[in-house]
Amino acid sequence: MGERKITLKDISERAGVAVSTVSMVLNNKTLEGRVRISDQTVRKVRKIAQEMGYLSARQTLVGLVMTHFRDATETPIVQSIIEQLRCEDNCHLAMGLTTKADPKLELEELHFMDQKGFDGMIMEPSFALMKQVEKQPEIFASWKNVVFINRYPFGDIPCVTIDHRMCGYLAGQHLVGKGHRHIAFMEGHYDAVPTSYVPECEKQIVYDRWAGFSEALGERDVSSRLVQGVDDLLAIQKEVTAVYCAHTRGATALLSKCWHLGLSVPDALSIVGQDDEVAKEVSMPSITTVGVRARAVGERAAHMVFDLISGKVPESVILEPHLAERESVLAL
Repeated sequence: MGERKITLKDISERAGVAVSTVSMVLNNKTLEGRVRISDQTVRKVRKIAQEMGYLSARQTLVGLVMTHFRDATETPIVQSIIEQLRCEDNCHLAMGLTTKADPKLELEELHFMDQKGFDGMIMEPSFALMKQVEKQPEIFASWKNVVFINRYPFGDIPCVTIDHRMCGYLAGQHLVGKGHRHIAFMEGHYDAVPTSYVPECEKQIVYDRWAGFSEALGERDVSSRLVQGVDDLLAIQKEVTAVYCAHTRGATALLSKCWHLGLSVPDALSIVGQDDEVAKEVSMPSITTVGVRARAVGERAAHMVFDLISGKVPESVILEPHLAERESVLAL
């Protein structure tokens, strides 16, 4: 005969709680009804269910909600999450619609997943939603297994992100270390965004990178020029020798424009890009880039959501970026 299937009653007897309590915990309904189930009981029940093999024997459904979906960062994050979930038994991933950083759409996706009984959710929230949650923490009160990605630690919700201030610092440090003293910081490449709409979350990240960049230059008493996009940078190109493009698409857009104008990179202008991707690796010349370790973000997020589902309390993680040195920066 085969091994006997573990039941809710088995778990309830070992945990010393009612079968209904076990059912509510394992179906993420701990805040429904009149009886409030303590976090300690939730963790205890999930731990016992995990030890007895119940959680691995049932289907686990994880939801993913992203603000955007682009090649440089989002694709590696999703691929890494999928790879990690494949290592779990009977686990499935369902991706919601991209929200364009609209809090209304974000809450709609979360409500849908909650109503469908998802076991956990990984979310890239907008700063607007985070501000809303700060004022109304009850918004997330019933959603215990939520992990934020690409955002700094926030309240009780575990997060995994990259130190964006360090991104700017690494770029500035590299250019100054190569002897550059006339350096520009290019905020973005927003002309590619419909109706010039720039999500607040992207603005905040760029502000953080600017702070780190300014710190690195300040340590060597080097000042910088702040410009918004490619055309603004090219308007002062003769006044600078190098530029850090702080937005994903900035470096490749600038390199393309330089090629069309006959400007040699890195002889006439050195470029450091942001967010590593194949395009920056195979370009001519290949672009020195600050990478945000997107795959590591996805991997950590997947582990964290499973910790939550298992009753553990994961700590938020801020990962260090890395700089990939290639051919686009000239040593002076």
